[in-house]
Amino acid sequence: VGTSLILSDIFKLTSDRFNYWKLRGSWSRVGNDTTPYQVLKYYNNSDFASSVEIPSLYPNPDLRPNMITTIEAGMDLSFLKNRIGYNLTVYQNNSVDQIIPVPVLWESGYSQRVINAGEIRNRGVEMTLNTFPVKNKNFSWSLNANWSLNRNKILSLPAEFKGEPYTISQVGSVVYFNAVVGGSLGDLYGYGLMYSPDGQVIYNATDGLTAKPTQLKRIGNAYPEWRAGIQNEFRYKNVSVSFSFDGQYKGMAYSQSHHKMSEQGKLGHTLYGRDNPGGLIVGQGVVQNADGTFSANTKGIPISTYYADYYRRANVETNTFDTSFIKLRDARISYSFPKKFTEELKITDLTLALFGRNLWMWTKFPLFDPEAATLNDNQITPGVEVGQLPSARTVGIQLNVKF
Repeated sequence: VGTSLILSDIFKLTSDRFNYWKLRGSWSRVGNDTTPYQVLKYYNNSDFASSVEIPSLYPNPDLRPNMITTIEAGMDLSFLKNRIGYNLTVYQNNSVDQIIPVPVLWESGYSQRVINAGEIRNRGVEMTLNTFPVKNKNFSWSLNANWSLNRNKILSLPAEFKGEPYTISQVGSVVYFNAVVGGSLGDLYGYGLMYSPDGQVIYNATDGLTAKPTQLKRIGNAYPEWRAGIQNEFRYKNVSVSFSFDGQYKGMAYSQSHHKMSEQGKLGHTLYGRDNPGGLIVGQGVVQNADGTFSANTKGIPISTYYADYYRRANVETNTFDTSFIKLRDARISYSFPKKFTEELKITDLTLALFGRNLWMWTKFPLFDPEAATLNDNQITPGVEVGQLPSARTVGIQLNVKF
């Protein structure tokens, strides 16, 4: 259901400076299906002739669709003979009756059953700005910008979990995407460092290695706090120049490449300690004494051992980084040949362009592209980089001919 009010017409606000004002709102409820064969009992094909296999998932004939209720409101404004346009949208959607597999006793002949449970809420804001700062017969400049954010919160989980986290997915038995009531989708969990009450890293007094925790902890969230983009286009007679930047703020990603290259001493931060006497390095932190107090760590260990332990694969904390970035996403210079020239060739339009993509990037992410994701089974999982190759920069020439 949707409705709108054009307030500029209702209140007769239209003028050369103020052109348009519209309020809009909508409400919807839709159902999401799940994968097949989860409602009725069936059998899997077997590798043995004339035989079948019982699936490990117990069916649920009362399974309901995952229902998503969305409320959206916004407004559209335009000024100065439509040379400035602004759009604002706010929304909230609640997703209930999540379709979730839960474990069952192996004695039943199955490992899981599927149920309806849980609720997730998303709230967000989206804004766009479209302008023509300069516009005349020979020259024009258009500027378009957008900004968006989304916040999601897990409101409830199945009672069967008894307050324990629900692992939505995991990568390499190292990074876990756990759902916790009050948390968010995309929360990264893994092992990290242990700290003293004053925030110093704890080391083992006997071997000089970092103390190993026994519990997973939240490292961060794979999704950014907000995203933004801006595009400029300049036209002078038959020449056009355009370029766009986009980026995101915050978000975290685990880098297995950083683990491996730190372990092998191939990154700049592993230069620290190489000139130490005896080739030993002392971890900066404390050790816990028998009486529970802490004192400075003085145990030296070989440099290779230190980096292999501090940045070990299972230490998600030391291999996870901020994925904020700004990118020059694309740029283009084009020339449209005059009509007189194209008419002689019996064509409608002829345009020659030089273009590029992924031309420049600023980020503090230590390896390659912060827009990291990995293929986990048949799903693309953001927030994890496993042996990623650098993103390609593309430069080319384009010729468009219209007849």
